[in-house]
Amino acid sequence: MLKKTLKYAWMTCLMFAIFVILPLSTKAAETDFIPTINIVTTVGNAVGLPTEVQQADNAYKLTKVKVQWNTIDPAIFNEVGEHIIFGTTENAHKPVKGAIHVFSNAKPVNIAAIGDSITYGLNVENVFYNAYPKQLNNRLGTNYNVTNYGNSGKTLLENGDDPYIRTTQYTQSLASNPNVVIIQLGTNDSKSFNFAKIDQYVGDYVKLINKYKALATKPVVYVSLPPVVFNTAYMINQANMDKILPKIVEAAEKANVDISIIDNQTATVGAKDFVPDGVHPNGKGAAILANNVYHAITGEQPELSGKVAANAYSTSYGAINAVPTTADKTPFLSNISTQNWVSYKNVNFDKSFGSLQMSTAVLYDATTVEVKLDSPTGTTIGTKVLKQTGNVNTWALNTISTTNVKGTHDVYFIFSRPFSFPNFELLNLGSIDFSYDAAKPTEIMSAQDLEAALASGLTNLKLMNNVTFTKNLQLSDDTKLNLNGYTMNTSNYYLSKNDAAGKRIQFDIFGGKVAGNNAYGSIYSATSEYNNYGMNINAKDITFNGTLFIRNNVLGAVVTFDGHNVIKSTTGSNVYVRNMTIKAGSYYYGSTEGGGSSNESGSTVITMGMGNTDKNFIVEPQAKVELYPGSNGPWHGQNAIYGFSKISIADGASFTASGAQPMLRTEYTAKNARVEVAPNAVFNVRTTEAAEGFSYSFGIDYVFDHIAYLNLESPNKTNFMYAFYNSSISISGGKISVWNAANSTQTWDSVDVFRLNNILSGKNMGTLTTSSAELKNTFGSLANYVRITNQN
Repeated sequence: MLKKTLKYAWMTCLMFAIFVILPLSTKAAETDFIPTINIVTTVGNAVGLPTEVQQADNAYKLTKVKVQWNTIDPAIFNEVGEHIIFGTTENAHKPVKGAIHVFSNAKPVNIAAIGDSITYGLNVENVFYNAYPKQLNNRLGTNYNVTNYGNSGKTLLENGDDPYIRTTQYTQSLASNPNVVIIQLGTNDSKSFNFAKIDQYVGDYVKLINKYKALATKPVVYVSLPPVVFNTAYMINQANMDKILPKIVEAAEKANVDISIIDNQTATVGAKDFVPDGVHPNGKGAAILANNVYHAITGEQPELSGKVAANAYSTSYGAINAVPTTADKTPFLSNISTQNWVSYKNVNFDKSFGSLQMSTAVLYDATTVEVKLDSPTGTTIGTKVLKQTGNVNTWALNTISTTNVKGTHDVYFIFSRPFSFPNFELLNLGSIDFSYDAAKPTEIMSAQDLEAALASGLTNLKLMNNVTFTKNLQLSDDTKLNLNGYTMNTSNYYLSKNDAAGKRIQFDIFGGKVAGNNAYGSIYSATSEYNNYGMNINAKDITFNGTLFIRNNVLGAVVTFDGHNVIKSTTGSNVYVRNMTIKAGSYYYGSTEGGGSSNESGSTVITMGMGNTDKNFIVEPQAKVELYPGSNGPWHGQNAIYGFSKISIADGASFTASGAQPMLRTEYTAKNARVEVAPNAVFNVRTTEAAEGFSYSFGIDYVFDHIAYLNLESPNKTNFMYAFYNSSISISGGKISVWNAANSTQTWDSVDVFRLNNILSGKNMGTLTTSSAELKNTFGSLANYVRITNQN
């Protein structure tokens, strides 16, 4: 152990000497200069160091060499800070330093993009959406904030014709306290009158680097080799650029701090088609810059398998990094034209089932994708004519059969359409599932994926991420949606059934959270009296927070709840349905806040509507229901259940409802509504303020048969209950206790039959029929009491 400890101590000292002492010797540093590899991530997101690094020769020309890194401790990705990893080049065994910077998720990582017109986005269509810093932000995601501090025509040279350090953008970039700085300057220094002063370039660049490094945030700094100049224009020329590039590398070394170099020069060698004036890339050229910067700061591409998001790709030729302008910020690739391609690196085909699935929004017919291995001209393993969706905001899934492929490969998708112009937009590209298996649920990573799956007729779905709707979506057939612990946020939209399907469908939704603000409901069917409309819905293990969970007011349609469900509504009901069942052994908690003017948009928990059709609320054996209506809005909209024709509480089940106004309310039924509570069940209903009592109806009959627990409370003395038509309460077996307003009680034991008929309102509180003579002689009127129970 001692020998091993001494060995590690010696290695540490050696590394210290290499990285601290050697830079003091200019000659040695020039020969062996390998820039530090800086990688940026956030807590919980593991990254890898690149397998190749840049090495400068004596002339500061860069070449790539392979590197072997020491093992990275996975624990560092849970620790905010800078973590140093050492490695050596494979051939010459020269030391390499890597630094993994882990930032907190508490706020976005602040990235400042410094540069000239290329950074700003001159020549870029929709510059505020497609300039390279914006596209970089789109790829990095919401944990990052990239600000564009580009200013056209600016030089790195302090005495150039238009120095960057004299701009407002420079001042703003310093004041922004960045965590990361990406500098790309030098193109305008190639102009002859600036290039005449090029001997000052390295010194000025070192000063600029150190100005940023001296900030309180101690930012990670990258310097970029500017992109290729394809044609001399604006007095900018590649011949002078070729002489400037080594000076940028020299400045990175002489700054004597941990600077990384991003080679946008090499990355753009084949991008001439996307640089219209020979100097300034357009949106597609900006994408190449953004992608190269992205890989430089995020590290080695991980091995891919299964379903991956659009921004998991490696490189592209012609695709723009985009995110929706809606609440859903799922990245996608836009503006793909004929002969454009997108590649994915390190795809493991060992888990492939012979097909892959691609989400696309395709404008025109005859748009084809070819799938090739390892290069754009490699072996073709699949071809597909993509489904035309008609616009770039409507998505569909395409299943592409592939030849038998094993091992790890780079995969290229080449898109084409006969007779299309090169810049003619054909499609947008979303997620790709490299291990698609038709026998398993389709994995959904975004609202785009969900839309695409439903449009493609897929009916077995599983969320792999939180999903936020950006439009109404429709089901066309029986569908299962496994929320898989994630949240489906319908926002201001809803999920509905396409009634053109011509049949009632079954929709199962389970295992997660639902949210939404649409007054029609997060799940919606239009009111109908036809049997082929609407849905039968089974919700299991659902947590809902929003306006209205389900509106399915359709004749004969049933909504069931299974498992454990907590449904909390704001200005709407939990559900607005004709028939609702709580499955055996399940739990349903429902509450509202209220404030609307009608039952379904007010405080009522379960709304079953008006009309004379059968509307049944069924609680199966051993199930438990708790309903708590809100106290906002009009009194008539503050019910536990409104509009039912029958409530059935089965053996051993439990029903509790408590609130300020009548808990149970009916309207316009052809005959009296009915509440039936079976043996061993619990029925606990209480109002705290209602003048109408615990129930308010056109007519209602309560039947309690040897139940385990009965409690009916109406503390307001005006009415115990209110009915327009003769109503009744029947209690079979056990004890009956009553409480009056003064809190005194009276109890009768072993009562086989208790029936109050002709209950209306006020003092018309029924005619008593009972098997107990004592009860008959002493009960009086229900108007005398505020509580009736079978407990003491």
